[in-house]
Amino acid sequence: MTGPRYLHLYQSYPDLEELAGRQGWVLLANPSSLRMRVADRAFFRRMASQLELNRVPGDIYPLKDFFVFDYAYWAQKIAPELVVQFPEIRQGGGRGTFFVKSDLDYQRVRKILIEGAWRGIEIHTTAIHKFLDGIPASLALCLTRHGILFSGLQRQLIDLPYLGDISENGIFCGHSWGETVWPSHVQDEAVRQARLIGEYFAAMGYKGILGIDFIISRDKKQVYPLECNPRFTGAFPMLSQLQLWQKVIPMDVFHMLEFLDLPYEMDPDSLNARYGEAMRGSHIILFSGANALLKGVGLPEAGLYECDPGSGRIYFVGGASDYREIRNERQFIIIDGPPDMGENSLALRDPLQRLCRILFPDPIVDEGGTLSPGVLSAVDWVYGQMFG
Repeated sequence: MTGPRYLHLYQSYPDLEELAGRQGWVLLANPSSLRMRVADRAFFRRMASQLELNRVPGDIYPLKDFFVFDYAYWAQKIAPELVVQFPEIRQGGGRGTFFVKSDLDYQRVRKILIEGAWRGIEIHTTAIHKFLDGIPASLALCLTRHGILFSGLQRQLIDLPYLGDISENGIFCGHSWGETVWPSHVQDEAVRQARLIGEYFAAMGYKGILGIDFIISRDKKQVYPLECNPRFTGAFPMLSQLQLWQKVIPMDVFHMLEFLDLPYEMDPDSLNARYGEAMRGSHIILFSGANALLKGVGLPEAGLYECDPGSGRIYFVGGASDYREIRNERQFIIIDGPPDMGENSLALRDPLQRLCRILFPDPIVDEGGTLSPGVLSAVDWVYGQMFG
């Protein structure tokens, strides 16, 4: 093969960049050195302070402080309900995050840290912040030469009940678009803070897609940015599918145009107005959980499924991977798995190993965050097919 080869990446890595240099590949992603710098929790805290963003009470402390001081100390210093995170755990989705609401919770995390490592990574610091009981949400951004593009505010699905008994908390399980009507002042405040962050990143040379996680207070009066994800986020490519459904150019097209350095014109204000329009749809991620052995045969195929309203039987309809192929509310799509192992079973050691994703055509939680019974039935069926 001759000529340039372009790789559209979730995110870049040092080893991949070295290989790309030898092979003549062009990586459509920010350099890993920049990505890792801006993904650091300490960097985000300094930036938030400099930009005067809403900040959650708490800070990052040396690991020894977590053993020197007891739960009562932190409860008085910060709040009785805490979020403890290990900043050295770079992989997102809730890994290295624990909700501490009692001395028993505190002792459990201490026990996890007794060897000074978690998930095979040495831990040197702990981020300890107040636990905010709010609505988890996110914004996707795309930094371009013509301005910043913003998605609408997206409802994140965290710690859904099918996860079972998992050590960590705050596990990202997907998104639900359409059940929450965000007040205009909430959307405006999220965009205001996201714009400040986006401009800060752009000044550092960052371009293209990134995501920002927020907590919206239950009374929908306060918006707190929690962290940045300098990469394609878990909303993609589902967000792109929904934008295509609305007949608007998906944000990731502009990401590619920026890295391809191709000439183009667009009006960010007009696009942002379209991106902010209400969308309907959902996706959830299924994890291995406490299951130890994934079946080698009889796994459900990726594609479109439907639940018969009379018998409740779920059956395969055909190949599909896009929301636009779902014809009614009884249908759903399995994508991104399950893994194909031939006839061999697979031993699962990480309870947060992702097995597949399920797309639904409508919101799957109500305003209070309760998952619909029909979705739970679909999840139970898929797990039954994978584990027997």
